[in-house]
Amino acid sequence: MRRFEPLGRNDTMRGFFNKVAEHIDKLDSEGQRKQYRLLVEELSFYESVFRSMREGVLVVDTTGRTVYANEAVARLTGFDGAKAKGRPVRHLLPDWDWDRLLAPSDEGDGWARQASCELEVTYPERRILEIQSTPSANGTVLLVRDVTLAHAREASALESGRTDAVCELASGVAHEIGNPLNALSLNLEMLAREFRREPDEERRTRLLADIDVARQEVKRIDAINRSFLAALRPVALDLAPGSPADSLKDTLAEMRNQFEERHIHVSLDLPPALPPVMIDRAQMRQVFFNLVKNALEAMKDGGSLDIEISADDNNVYTSFRDSGAGISDAALARIFEPYRTTKAKGNGLGLMICRRIVRAHGGDIDVESKSGEGTKFTVTLPRLERRIRRLS
Repeated sequence: MRRFEPLGRNDTMRGFFNKVAEHIDKLDSEGQRKQYRLLVEELSFYESVFRSMREGVLVVDTTGRTVYANEAVARLTGFDGAKAKGRPVRHLLPDWDWDRLLAPSDEGDGWARQASCELEVTYPERRILEIQSTPSANGTVLLVRDVTLAHAREASALESGRTDAVCELASGVAHEIGNPLNALSLNLEMLAREFRREPDEERRTRLLADIDVARQEVKRIDAINRSFLAALRPVALDLAPGSPADSLKDTLAEMRNQFEERHIHVSLDLPPALPPVMIDRAQMRQVFFNLVKNALEAMKDGGSLDIEISADDNNVYTSFRDSGAGISDAALARIFEPYRTTKAKGNGLGLMICRRIVRAHGGDIDVESKSGEGTKFTVTLPRLERRIRRLS
């Protein structure tokens, strides 16, 4: 009796079925059993492939009845896949655009034309699904993909584009504000010189005091304007291999007098060797300065600031833990947002700028806090030799 092996799995099953059908009458019972077992194995293999797919596969015959639905399409759409076979697909998913997905072709040969659409579903949970229908000899095959995340990313990109446009406009306005502020400062200085010649001492003192108030307000507006410009402008880094310990030592040396004045005890824990990172030393010093300054302002009557640098296989971590009053849960949730500050004279831009600088380095800033027990900021920077990093 004629015996043959099935085609490889890279070939089509149809060719295998055709060969079996062609020679079925010539096979003895043992040969038929063998071919049957091989068919079962092939079907089991392809069934396992379809079950493992994240995309949904839905097969509909020419009458609109469900022939096959894998587990993914049942999960994405919420119907019971085990009970779907043989049921009209329009009853299973009545709100889908079946007139488009199963419409006959222009040639009138009974096939469905290739079509696609996107649908927003709210059951079993809100998702945006992309459905692609492809004609087959016996009906239509539909591929169902969850594109919710892709839509969210596209919306985020559009929002980012709009934000960039607004920031560019605001940056131009802020730059123009700087010019009249400079003019005000110069004119106030000239007025002060003029009033110093006033012979009436009482009047002279009063006028100079008013001038001083005006100058202080101009300086305050100028400081806010500069911070606003720094927050809006893109961060241009001058990266070079180095260590965050260098920027940290520069910062601590610069602020030594403030530690003594505020009675702050600073402890520094540095390992004997650190793996290199790509770093802009000057801008990272700005980050560390802001974090240390925030810690000092959180400790009104003395306290301790514990600074530690550590590393693992992927990153280098620089942490700042203070013994201050801590941050409330409500404030902590929005701490990196612009103009969110707990300080009486703060502008709420410092931490936002710090995070922009650190993220431009490929890292991030995390914060932990508890009211009455202090706050911990951790700056994470990727190691120089790390070529691949997981996106959050």
